[in-house]
This record gives sequence, structure tokens and C-alpha cells, in this order.
Amino acid sequence: MGRVKVLILSDTHGSVKAWEDLEKLFDLSSFTSIFHLGDILYHGPRNPLPEGYNPKELVEKLKKYRINYIRGNCDADVDLKVLEIPEMPKISMEYFGDFSFILVHGEIFEENNIEEFARDTKAQFIVHGHTHVSKIEEISGKYVLNPGSTSLPKNNTPRSVLVIEVDEETLLANFYNLDNGQVYIETKWRLKDSELLKEQ
Repeated sequence: MGRVKVLILSDTHGSVKAWEDLEKLFDLSSFTSIFHLGDILYHGPRNPLPEGYNPKELVEKLKKYRINYIRGNCDADVDLKVLEIPEMPKISMEYFGDFSFILVHGEIFEENNIEEFARDTKAQFIVHGHTHVSKIEEISGKYVLNPGSTSLPKNNTPRSVLVIEVDEETLLANFYNLDNGQVYIETKWRLKDSELLKEQ
């Protein structure tokens, strides 16, 4: 298996600035895959307008890349049409190397217990957005990651994205601050005899 490098972002909420900052920080063609965890174009009734809010321009920028989308609570059918994609699932099971992931926007955890969800899933990792707060935590034996928001961060967290790199039996998760380009959370796991071990 070759090296896998995955970019996971969420909650752009129509911000062209957020996407342009991503393009400045990374060569997006270097990623094996890109996942957007939802709330792509609309700022939503609970949020202020993010800096650089221009959904129409953001659409044109996003269409230049092959992006896997998860549907968020602010995403509508018209968004699929303008993005020229046939569907946008609310949940997806993915494998990055030998590591298993559930990708979901995260609004379901407002009314449904994330501990119960974690307990019931067979995936090793659950990655969700929605809260606009970046995090890594262990819940019911699973690791729950949130890349934060690229446009409207909350709880004094920075605008951020998550980069996952898998090499053989090692997985590295780096959270990047979009304002300064620096890694501000770094965690590593490895598989040993099919058991997932956190190293840092």
C-alpha cells in the first residue's frame, strides 16, 4: 500500500477567503482525496456572514477539484445542482489504508447521543464538523475528530482543517491553523496486531 494523504475540511459557509487560504497553504493536487463535511455554500440562520462570503464564486473554485461531499444541515438540493454533483450523502464509511472512518456532518449529535453512535459503529474513527470547534477525543473506544471550521470557528479555536496521512500501519492526524499555516494539534496512531494504539 502506498502513502495516503487526505484533506478533511468542514463548514466553509460560502467563504471564498477560506478556500483561497487553503489553496495558498497546500498543493491540493498532492492529496489522495479531499472530503468536505458539509455546510458548504450557505452561512446559515445561526451564523454571521463569514469573511469573503460569495457562494457563487466559491462554487466555481470548488468545481475545479474532485471533492467528496457530506451533506450538512445548511446544504440544499440547489447546492448539488450548482456544484454539478448527483448526490451528497449524509454519512459515509471510508477506509484510509487499513484504518476505518465514519464521516458525517454532525448535526445528528445534537439530538442523538454520540457515545451510543460510537459504541454502535464498527469504524475506528468518527470525523464530523458542525460545531466549528476542532477536537480529538476518545468516546466509547472510538476516536472522534473534528477538523473545525474553515470560516467561522468557535470557542477560541482557529480556522482550521485536518490532514490525515497513512503510511503502512501508522496514521498521523495534523490540524492546521489557516491563519498562520502552522500545525497546532498533532496525533499519531498505529495498528499492532489489528489493535489501534494512540502514540501521542
